[in-house]
Amino acid sequence: MAERIEMNATRVVSELKNRLWILPALCMLTIIIGQLCAAKCAFIQGDILGIDLNIFGMLFYALLLVSLLVHGKFYPEDRLMKAIAAVASAGVGAELILIKFQVENNVYCPKCLISGFFFLVLFFLVVRHLKKWVIILLIAAGLLFTSFTFNGSVIPSYADESYPQFGSDKAQVRVVVYSDYFCPHCGKIDGPVNAILGRLKDRVSIRFVDVPLHPGSLEYAEVFLYAWFVSGNNLESAVRVRGLLFDAAARKTDQAGVIALLKSKGISVTADRERARSIFRGFYNEALKTDKVNATPAVVIMKGSERNKYVGGKEIHAALEKLSSP
Repeated sequence: MAERIEMNATRVVSELKNRLWILPALCMLTIIIGQLCAAKCAFIQGDILGIDLNIFGMLFYALLLVSLLVHGKFYPEDRLMKAIAAVASAGVGAELILIKFQVENNVYCPKCLISGFFFLVLFFLVVRHLKKWVIILLIAAGLLFTSFTFNGSVIPSYADESYPQFGSDKAQVRVVVYSDYFCPHCGKIDGPVNAILGRLKDRVSIRFVDVPLHPGSLEYAEVFLYAWFVSGNNLESAVRVRGLLFDAAARKTDQAGVIALLKSKGISVTADRERARSIFRGFYNEALKTDKVNATPAVVIMKGSERNKYVGGKEIHAALEKLSSP
């Protein structure tokens, strides 16, 4: 039995060596299928040198596919196979960075892992054409190159997941409030800002984005989402929860104490850390990146393609008051 399995495995490897082009073709097919089901599964979104990761992958695998076809049909020279092996070796370094990114974010992309598997099979079949020290250098080069050029984020795996959004769904004006519960200035303007937003709620779309700049901020931001999971997009409920969180932060209450505080005030919560952090990996991280927020408080007001950022209490108050005036 073992001998038969070994013979079958040897036959499969031999067939693959004669048809190596199948492997990059499978990689490309996996990416295409992955894009079609992107709304149903978690996946990496990002770019390398400003080129979308999926497009970059398709171009990379297309290069390997064409090179292998040329080698098999028109130019069966060892030098071409060495070049293919060199490209594959550098690609392994890039693949390791993408795997590292998934492990760090604890979200695994099916299309990335499947296409990566086919690619690694190809690598092991062609790598024999190069010396070991050359392979190591090329993998290291791929690691360094991708480390400095890859910019990625993770889209949540909740297909129908929405993000906290208050006010009018059909509004042409959007307001994004960036704050940190442990930021004294944020706590100071929270009341006045919420009062203006209350007047604007029928005319604008409102989102609160918590910026985890201080220790403990992320846990407080999670609690806000725990309450939102129950209350939904109700501005009054969100404002009440945020006020209690700012008060708790001033007393440096831990997360368990904050949850107990909310419950004591009759506010229901559903603790789901993975769901909450998926929101950070998705909308929140993208919003912070887009608006280049590195200090709080900040407010971004969007009207069509116009996007204006206001930082600090005075700027924010003036901008919102202007927005609320008839």
